[in-house]
Amino acid sequence: MQLTIEIDDETYAGIEAVARSEHSSVSSVVKNALSRMSGLRKPPVKAAHGYKIPISKGGRPFTSEEVYAAEDENDMRGIS
Repeated sequence: MQLTIEIDDETYAGIEAVARSEHSSVSSVVKNALSRMSGLRKPPVKAAHGYKIPISKGGRPFTSEEVYAAEDENDMRGIS
C-alpha cells in the first residue's frame, strides 16, 4: 500500500540521515520505526494446525532461543 504524508523538513532530513547511515531507504526507515510502535504490532498468529506462531518484533530475525522456546511451547522439539 502506498500513502502520502506530510513531514516537516527537519524530520525528513533526520530520516534521510538515518537511511544513509544504515544504507537503507527512507521508506524502510519509516516502516521500521512504525513497526516498533506497540499499538501497531500484530498479535501472534494461531495457525490452522493449532500451533502458536510468534511474530518477530521490529522485523528482526528470530534468535535460536526464541525458536527453541516456540518448539517447546508447541511440543515440536526435534520435528523436521
